[in-house]
Amino acid sequence: MTLVKANNSEKTEILFGQHDVLERWKQCAFNTRNEINIYADSSGSLETLGFKNYLEIIRSLKEKGVRIRYITEITESNLQFCKLLMNIIPEFHHLDGIKGAFGVTDDEFLATATLQAIKPISHAIYSSAKQLVEVQRHIFETLWNRSVLAERKLKEIEDGTEPEFFEVINDQQRSTEIITNLAGMINVEALVLLPLSKSMVRLYKLGILRHLAESSKRSKIRIICPIDTENEGIVQFLRTQSSISVLDGPKGSIGLLIIDNSKFFISEVHEETGKEFSKTLGYGLYSNSIAVIQSIRLFFELLWKSDELNERLKDHERLQAEFINIASHEIKTPIQALLTYSELLQSEPAKNESYVDAIQRNALRLKLLSNNLLDLSKIQNKTLVIRKDRFDLTELISFMVEDFRNQIKSNQSYLFVELLFTRHDKIFVDADKDKIAQIISNLVHNALKFTERGTILISLKKGQDEVTVSVKDTGSGIEPNMMPNLFTKFTTRHHSGTGVGLYISKNIVEAHGGKIWGKNNSHGKGAMFAFTLPTTI
Repeated sequence: MTLVKANNSEKTEILFGQHDVLERWKQCAFNTRNEINIYADSSGSLETLGFKNYLEIIRSLKEKGVRIRYITEITESNLQFCKLLMNIIPEFHHLDGIKGAFGVTDDEFLATATLQAIKPISHAIYSSAKQLVEVQRHIFETLWNRSVLAERKLKEIEDGTEPEFFEVINDQQRSTEIITNLAGMINVEALVLLPLSKSMVRLYKLGILRHLAESSKRSKIRIICPIDTENEGIVQFLRTQSSISVLDGPKGSIGLLIIDNSKFFISEVHEETGKEFSKTLGYGLYSNSIAVIQSIRLFFELLWKSDELNERLKDHERLQAEFINIASHEIKTPIQALLTYSELLQSEPAKNESYVDAIQRNALRLKLLSNNLLDLSKIQNKTLVIRKDRFDLTELISFMVEDFRNQIKSNQSYLFVELLFTRHDKIFVDADKDKIAQIISNLVHNALKFTERGTILISLKKGQDEVTVSVKDTGSGIEPNMMPNLFTKFTTRHHSGTGVGLYISKNIVEAHGGKIWGKNNSHGKGAMFAFTLPTTI
């Protein structure tokens, strides 16, 4: 039966019989000028043209320069046939659940009316009506956008990997089950974005965060979530887990969980108080699409870096404020002492010697502080200059030890502290003598701050092309939480001090080509700081 429209150039008809259907399909293929789009189920309904003939038609279209797009359902049964087609057709996609077949060209379309794979083609609809062709082209475009690259499906079948899936979730209980299951499946890494502090509290009550804490023993967990009084206790608990990092993030309306770079769940989250977790979830998307995961992961990484920078800025501002308070106190203390002892020197000349010692001690303290602050500024501005001269390091330390011993004797706080120096033969270095003296002063002053009684030992050890200077004390040692930040700005372990001495020392040592480190003593109390310098012959 043929239906002919008023415009005789356009017609729509129903074809009966396999021979007529296949001949019309062949004619449509040969009529194609620019593009042909083919949609065929896994049984390859159009294959009944004859395997060899079918491939020849496809090849001839390609040789004509016709663009060919092909969608089929790739299965184990048609795998080899699909591979042959892929060698001819560059634009080849897979789509699950295809039934029947149709082809649409620039001006025509042909659709089979047979859905059962075991039956031969017996009916088809053909049309050259412009509007119907456009509708069919639109349908193909929609299916094309839903389909995936054939190479991926082939790999899934051959490697036995999980097929790609997209599941839109509008069942709140189902969403909760997915989140719970994902939290228990983590092997390598999990990325979590929580838009509300209440979301973290609810996940904790649900036990999901305990799953994450357990998973962190074998994997790395990163969480972005607004932090406030509601969840700060949970955040502290999470941060005690060595492989869990939590950043304070912006408030939002979207929650996200990515595990092992292989599956993700993303969902709307509503802010409603007093409701169980599942009731706060809106529409969700659950998938294992690698392409989508990579895009979402990029978003997470950008957000993570932004929040990480914000936290560093907050810490920097806090440390700067603390530094200003400490520095002003550190400067004020020796200045006040200088003024006081100067007045006493005038009013009580009988005690001149002790007052002069005190003035000298505080003047030296002020000098070291001013040198540190000046060098800090130069390091920040990258204008620190090292002026190298050849000198005997043993001699420099010997003179400094004598000065320190005199200071210790005149200071009641150091009555039970002994300063020792293991003398060595002459050791010559090419270095900035004043800067090296500044490093040693910083290390000895640090040791004095933390040693109420006992010894401070300065040692020299000469290697093949470097010398190691160490300052070892029997004081309270280094607290474990201070270890990672020992040589960073504004880090202080004492109620006095600016927290810049070790940072400056590190920069000076590295400018000389050496290295510096600190550690607690393996036997007994106290800590040891050491640095190296290249030696000269």
